[in-house]
Amino acid sequence: MNDADLTQSELARRSGIHRAIISDYVRGKYEAKQDKLYQLAKALNVSESWLMGYDVKKERRHPEEQVENTKKENGDITSEDIDHYFNGLRSYEGLQISDEQKAFMRNSIKSFLESQKAMHNKQNKKK
Repeated sequence: MNDADLTQSELARRSGIHRAIISDYVRGKYEAKQDKLYQLAKALNVSESWLMGYDVKKERRHPEEQVENTKKENGDITSEDIDHYFNGLRSYEGLQISDEQKAFMRNSIKSFLESQKAMHNKQNKKK
């Protein structure tokens, strides 16, 4: 809020979250649930992961930007794209996902993709 130079009332108006609830978040009385984090991050134009205190870029990635990232010439995604996706996960069908579980999933995906890349490179060398 301070970085965006917003009052709690203005943030409440922009996010659709009652000012008293925002006040409770600021004081640490409650932690925002995923849907509220999304609303706050959108209103503040910051990433949800950054808002939660993760060491990620502050800038919000807009949906059209995410689509553009997948429209690169060869359809590449980067390791950073994978990190950003998994940092944003909070739950699966109501079951909370811990940081350790997110790290395991992120590393599993990266390992799988690296093995596929190595296999592809090996096959191309044979040609």
